Amino acid sequence: MYNFDILIKNATILTMNDTMESFENAYIGIEKDAIVYLGTDKPKAVSKEIIDAKNNIVMPGLINSHTHSGMTMFRGVADDLSLMNWLNNYIWPLEDKFVTEENINIASKLAIAEMILSGTTTFNDMYFFTGVTAENCKNIGMRAVLGEAIINFPVSIKKTSEDYFLEFIEKYADDDLITPSIVPHSPYSCSEDLLKRIKKLSDEKSLPVHIHISETIDEVKMIKEKTGMTPVEYLDSINFLNNRTIAVHCVHLTDNDMNILKKRGAGIVNSPESNLKLASGIAEVPKMLNKGLTVALGTDGPASNNNLDMFEEMSLTVKIHKALNNDSTIMNAKEVLRMGTMNGAKVLGIDNITGSLEVGKKADIIIIDINKPHLTPMYDPYSHLTYSANGSDVDTVIINGKIILKERKFLNFDLEKVMLDIKNISSEIITYKNNGMK
Repeated sequence: MYNFDILIKNATILTMNDTMESFENAYIGIEKDAIVYLGTDKPKAVSKEIIDAKNNIVMPGLINSHTHSGMTMFRGVADDLSLMNWLNNYIWPLEDKFVTEENINIASKLAIAEMILSGTTTFNDMYFFTGVTAENCKNIGMRAVLGEAIINFPVSIKKTSEDYFLEFIEKYADDDLITPSIVPHSPYSCSEDLLKRIKKLSDEKSLPVHIHISETIDEVKMIKEKTGMTPVEYLDSINFLNNRTIAVHCVHLTDNDMNILKKRGAGIVNSPESNLKLASGIAEVPKMLNKGLTVALGTDGPASNNNLDMFEEMSLTVKIHKALNNDSTIMNAKEVLRMGTMNGAKVLGIDNITGSLEVGKKADIIIIDINKPHLTPMYDPYSHLTYSANGSDVDTVIINGKIILKERKFLNFDLEKVMLDIKNISSEIITYKNNGMK
């Protein structure tokens, strides 16, 4: 006899495990933070709460493997620009003025809410005042891999001292929701000495390192002019890359770059919407997958996407590569859904606890309502989720065994207040921008 905290019944379950098992009219039993039962036989159990998932798809929560959560306050503030113009003339000056502990507190709350509402249960973040974001994750109930963004050229913003992120690492070393990481922005914005010190700390603490690599042609040219190597070759030459490297974007890779990343065991995160919007290019994801690289997906920040909906990211990924290669079979729905779930967990080094629905793993679960016109009829759930569904179809979100969102309503979070607070910040940003950002 089981004693469940939550029982989900009558579910169409997509486990996203290694064999991609799926079940009809199935049950999931949750005790405390974990899945303790999964199958089609009705369990002998008592349960504190029962969720009837008839006409619903139940699957692992999506994993946004790269974003900048605090940038919700800059959503739409500087669009239709090249990456370097966007960064140098708009984003970095605005960050210098508006990245404060108080503002990040509000902006990260909005990002967390937006992600939960669209089915994300874990995100990997690169931004500032990480401790504030971590506490918001704890209070709301979100899982995250977090580290303080480190930049020493051309700007050094806010708290980037080693003391600060060492304190953060120690505080959250054994946390049930937060995984600490080290986050150098990129090889062009961090000195070689800084990158080497980061790698040393990562080795000592066994921490993931989250870094942008080869996002644009200009970046590749810049590093080549300085070192005679591609960004990947340069990082490898200083022994920076290993199986804890989270290599973001990787839009402009040579075959040798891909071979190096595969040899070192690095994980790749592609953010196609942001890459398209900033005209950074299109990463060769099918080639990476064929080489055996693990590729996950992220939205990038809400100032360059401009939303945090992973359903959009998955749908765009599979469609863009079909069109680009004139081959409708080059990628498929199952493959891209795995990129948005289990591959994300593997790249972030947390696949032992999340990314798939399996007994013993954390109960990070989303329930998608398919009783809607645009989801009727349904012949293939994987196809439906990739080509028909969107973030607003997510009905219920469970993270670490707790119901965070039910029938699209937060159980313990005042979203309206946060939206009002962010609008107040945006008024200040508009005034500052209109005055020439002086």
